[in-house]
Amino acid sequence: MHQRRSFLALAGIVATCLGVGGAEEAAKASDPLRESPRPLAERADDSDRPLHISDADASIVKARLSGPRFFAPEVFHGAEDYYNPRVLRLRSDYNFLEAIEGEEQELKKLLMLRHWVHKQWPIDDDQRFSGDAFAILEEARKTGAGFHCAHSMTVQQAVLTAAGYVARNLGIDRSHEKFGRSFHHGINEVWSNDYAKWVALDAKYDLHFERDGVPLSALELHEALRENDGEGLQMVKGVDRQPIPRPNPEEYGGRIDSYWWVSYHVRQNTFTQPHFSGGSSLVIFDNKAFRQDAWYRGAGDTLAKHWAYAAGAFIPIADRRQIEWTPGVTSLDRIRQVERGRLRVDPRSATPNFKEYRYRITGGPWQSLEGDQRIDWLLREGENTLEVRTRNLFGVDGPSARATIEYTDPTAGARTSDQRRRP
Repeated sequence: MHQRRSFLALAGIVATCLGVGGAEEAAKASDPLRESPRPLAERADDSDRPLHISDADASIVKARLSGPRFFAPEVFHGAEDYYNPRVLRLRSDYNFLEAIEGEEQELKKLLMLRHWVHKQWPIDDDQRFSGDAFAILEEARKTGAGFHCAHSMTVQQAVLTAAGYVARNLGIDRSHEKFGRSFHHGINEVWSNDYAKWVALDAKYDLHFERDGVPLSALELHEALRENDGEGLQMVKGVDRQPIPRPNPEEYGGRIDSYWWVSYHVRQNTFTQPHFSGGSSLVIFDNKAFRQDAWYRGAGDTLAKHWAYAAGAFIPIADRRQIEWTPGVTSLDRIRQVERGRLRVDPRSATPNFKEYRYRITGGPWQSLEGDQRIDWLLREGENTLEVRTRNLFGVDGPSARATIEYTDPTAGARTSDQRRRP
C-alpha cells in the first residue's frame, strides 16, 4: 500500500509517502580516493541469493535475487514531507541546488551539498544562537556570524532533505576515559542509493571517512574504533575527497575518536516539523560497548552521565538492521506464479516521498508502475530478468533489485514432437 502523505512500517506492511593538467592530474588519477566510487552493481556485497516464487511449478528451473536487502524502519518514526512549504522555501530562497547542477555522480552531489553548508559561515564553538535552518542561514547571511556543529547538522539535514535525499541527525562523542572529557559532536547520515548504505557526513569540518574508497556509516565507524582503533580507515575532506592524515587528539575536530559513542535522533522529520512537543529519544546500538560502558559528557567537575540515562531516553536496539534500515530499497519477496509463463510481482519498499516504481524486463526500456499496480511478468524460454527500483517525488531513484528467472516450458517439446508426427 502506498499513500502520498503517510509513512508507516508495520509487521509485513509498509505504507510509503514517501527517490586539474599534467603531473597533478596524473597523481589524482592514480589516487583511488579520487576515483569515482564503485557503483553498487560492482560491489562484492551485492549478494546473489535464492528467490522464492509462490505457487511455482517445475517450469521455474532457477530463481535468484541480487541487490541490497530490504529492512523496514520499525524504530525510527516520521519522514520529511515533500509537500511541506518549508521544502519549497529552502529550494527557492537558497542556491544549494546550483552547487549540484549538471553533476551525475551521487556521492559527489552529496559532498557538494555538504560543502555548500560548510562554507556558509566560519566555525564558532562558542556560538549560543538557537534556531531552525532558516534562522541559522539568515543570521549567517546578515551578520557573518560563525556557528558550531549543531548548527551545521541542522542545516545539512534541511539541505539534503530539500535535495531529495533521506538524512538524519546524530550525536557522537569521544571516550571521556581516554581524553579526560567528552567532545560531543553533531553530524548527519544520508542514505546513498549508489552504495545502498548510510554515509556519515560532517558538515562542520566538511569531511567523512572511507575504507577502501567506500564511504562509511556512523555505526561502521563506531565498531571500527571500538574493535581496532579505526585501523585502515581514511579521513577525507572536501568535494575532492582529500586524504587527511590521522591527527593528534587536539589537532583536528571530527576525528575518528568522535565515534566512540553514537546516538540517533528517533524522529526523522526535524526539518519539516521543527516544533515538536513530545519528548526527545535517542536510538543507540545495544552492543557490548553500551551494556558494559557508560557515556559521560562534560569535563572535570561537570563530568556526568549522558542526560538520556536519567531521562530514560535511550532506546537500545540490538538489531543493527533496525538502525541501518534501507530507504528506497525495493523488496521482491512477493512474487507469485499465476499461470505457466506468467508471474505477478508486488514490490514493496519504505520510500519517503514515494512517487512510483520503475522497472524493466530483460534489458528492455524502463517503465513506470504507480500506486497499487502490480507487475505482470511474462516469461520466455531461458533466462528472464526483472529490475525494479523506486523513484521519489524529487526524482531521485533508489537502488535496483534484480530478479533472475530461468524458465522452461515443458509443453514446448511435446508440441514440437506432436507436430513432427503429423503427416
